[in-house]
Order: sequence, then C-alpha cells, then structure tokens
Amino acid sequence: MALVDNEATGTRFHSTRINLRWSDFDQFQHANNAAYLEFSQDARIEFVREIVTEIDIAVPAFVVRWASIDFRKSLSSSEVAVVVESFMYEVGEKSFKMRQIIRNAQHRIVAVVDTVNVAVDIMSGKTRPWSESDLKIINMFMIPVDDEDNSPEAEAKKDDNADTGL
Repeated sequence: MALVDNEATGTRFHSTRINLRWSDFDQFQHANNAAYLEFSQDARIEFVREIVTEIDIAVPAFVVRWASIDFRKSLSSSEVAVVVESFMYEVGEKSFKMRQIIRNAQHRIVAVVDTVNVAVDIMSGKTRPWSESDLKIINMFMIPVDDEDNSPEAEAKKDDNADTGL
C-alpha cells in the first residue's frame, strides 16, 4: 500500500491491506488466532519489498526470534480485509523490535503484534551486529511507543471518542 510519513517523528511507517481468506476463519466465523500472525508476516514481507523497490536500498537480513499478539477485537467473516501498520520501535546491537497494528474496516485496532527481529549473516546463518548502514535504514522507520497509550483501556477510550491513526 504505502510508506507513510509520521509527522511527529520525521520517520515513516508501512501500511498495507491484507485481503482475508476463507481459511482465516474458524468454525465460529471468527478469525483464527494463527491468522493474525500470518497477517503480520505478510505485511512484514510487503514492507521489506517496498523498501527495496521504492527506496531502492538493500534491507539487512533478519529473522523473527520472538512474537507476541495482543488480541483486542475479534474479526468476523463479514470483514473482507485488514490494514497492517508496521514500524520499528526499539533497536539493540543485533536486534530490533517491530510493532504491527492490525486494523479492521472501521480503522479500529483488532490486534497488536510485537516481534523481536535478529540480524543474521546470510552465509553462516549466525547472528551478527547491525552495521552503520543497517542502522540508518532501521532508523528511517523508528517510531517510539508508549505502551500505556496503546493499552486496551486507552484504545477503548480512543475508539469511543474518535478513530485515529498512529
């Protein structure tokens, strides 16, 4: 979909639409828990693809080491797509944390996926520290998070008042 400017930080986040499939739903016509991880993975792949094609820079190799999903609202089979907003929010010597916010058609948050992604050397498969050029790319998409503002209670208040983006 797009690399979107975040005016507050001067960085960007990635936003992509993921079409829902029949197989994403369980027998109760709600999105299967595993489907949220697949939405996250599909969006992460599209994020990397767009950096390579739109910005024309090489993306450092990384793998997901850990993932956590905070399920906020259920998705029913009446939904046709979700939007996944992806950005980095913390960087270490060999890893970065990525947050992916999954929204429904009403732009309400249905899930938040946090991952720890580790830099790898493609040839050896071993972890490696980020290079200066790697950090430059990662920092282009760095947006700090305040987990209190992103708590279910805070989001419920935001949903009651108005729908907002990042």
